[in-house]
Amino acid sequence: MTRTSYPGFDYKASELSKFLAVSNFFTIMLKDGGIIHYTPLDENSFRQWLLDNKITDIRNENGWVTNA
Repeated sequence: MTRTSYPGFDYKASELSKFLAVSNFFTIMLKDGGIIHYTPLDENSFRQWLLDNKITDIRNENGWVTNA
């Protein structure tokens, strides 16, 4: 079962819309239109949590200029 919250992160997955990551720095769009930034201790684990919760990685959207 997918966890809806991530340890040390103040938002539940249901509040998130999309994300963009550069190294260990995440910019996240909330469903209410707000933008937050987060630097997790384990960026791979956090990214996987986002993906497991079906949060869109902006780099994978059509029209994104580059893929990392």
